[in-house]
Amino acid sequence: MKHLLVLGGGTAAVSAAHAAVERGWRVSLVHAGLPLGGCCLNVGCVPSKYLIRAAERVHHARHPLFPGLEGVSMGVNARHLFEGQREKVAELRQRNYLDSLPKLEGLELIEGFGKLEDARTVSVGSRRISGDAVLIATGSSPWTPDLPGMDSIEVLTNETLFALDALPESVVVLGGGYIALEMAQMLQRLGVEVTLIQRSAHVMSNQPAELGEALAGFFEAEGMRVVCGTALERVENTGTGVRVHLKQGDSTLTFEAEALFSGLGRKGNTEGLGLDAAGIETRGRGFIQVNERLETSVPGVYAVGDVLGGHLLVYTASYEAEQVVAQLCGDPVAPIQPEAVPWVVFTDPQVAGIGLDADAARGSGLEVEEAVLPVNRWPRFSTLGEDRGFLKLIRDVKTDCLVGARALCPEGGDLMTELGWILRKRIPMREVAGSLAPYLTLSEGVQKCAGRFGG
Repeated sequence: MKHLLVLGGGTAAVSAAHAAVERGWRVSLVHAGLPLGGCCLNVGCVPSKYLIRAAERVHHARHPLFPGLEGVSMGVNARHLFEGQREKVAELRQRNYLDSLPKLEGLELIEGFGKLEDARTVSVGSRRISGDAVLIATGSSPWTPDLPGMDSIEVLTNETLFALDALPESVVVLGGGYIALEMAQMLQRLGVEVTLIQRSAHVMSNQPAELGEALAGFFEAEGMRVVCGTALERVENTGTGVRVHLKQGDSTLTFEAEALFSGLGRKGNTEGLGLDAAGIETRGRGFIQVNERLETSVPGVYAVGDVLGGHLLVYTASYEAEQVVAQLCGDPVAPIQPEAVPWVVFTDPQVAGIGLDADAARGSGLEVEEAVLPVNRWPRFSTLGEDRGFLKLIRDVKTDCLVGARALCPEGGDLMTELGWILRKRIPMREVAGSLAPYLTLSEGVQKCAGRFGG
């Protein structure tokens, strides 16, 4: 019986363990740090979406869209809300990990920090374990810049925010990516005064400006201060909070708040794993370099998930883990195509996408055309009085096939699976436009938007 050594306890590691056991392998799962379930369950997807939805309820109660409905002042008991979030996380951890993993025949759970000794051996304390292959799935953790004064304050991150029992009165949020945007709006809607600071010219700097600028405008309409095009210089502890100093062009700006939240990026959890001694190459902030087979620079040692950098998505991490196990069993697998990976930012409205944007498509040599459906022309939303955002489809003019899509609309993430099938199966836009879609559904927007292309 072959033996797989897995370092990690999150989704990627557990997915690999399940896949390997099902194929008759013996698995040693070595985990330390966060509890089983890793970042997504404990300090990422689950607690954040719980609180985001709670904040959404508060906001919509206070600001109903329908005439004749008066907003109500919904109180927020932060202690009970955060306790509820932690109870939900514990419930899912128990059901999905603690109850099920010990029952997997052939799986040994080992609590402790694993270190790679060579391409086939991992040490955990004084114990040495050898196997036929090693899979590193240790994930990532928050990265904070080494600014003057940063060590004088307690910086909130996604790993500490969800442990609070009380909300600060005000917070400065650093960053304009997924985590920063989601947490900034959630905190603002729960009654915290939020200032969001972004280095680039607009939030979501890796996407077209129209997305980031529109979203920032929606945030500001809710009372948030959004400051872009900045350079952080230093922070200081005021005794009652934090003062942040930055440059914006030729101007010097200063913002004060009770707390500071950093959503500036991630780093690979590779410190202490023994990668240098084993000859495994890393890049950037400790992320592991792999080839198209997800194999490191040392044959027989693989890495998947957030520890690679790249997608930093739980569903791609799980897919990569299953890919590695399939390869170890001799099955051919196709690597993930970046343009086929859907993504969502769980703001309100959501920002979501798949495939290429128009500029990237043109840069690859394609002649493309865009079709845009404003939210206020989307029956699902126009009947609700919702007018924020749009759906944009990008097609290859020569083939009439979809090459990408971007959505800035409520529940826009729910469109991405459907659009992914349309993209991968190369369904012409004229067929999508001629399809039947139930009236007042979310997916009706895809059909209507496709109908906006020329002949």
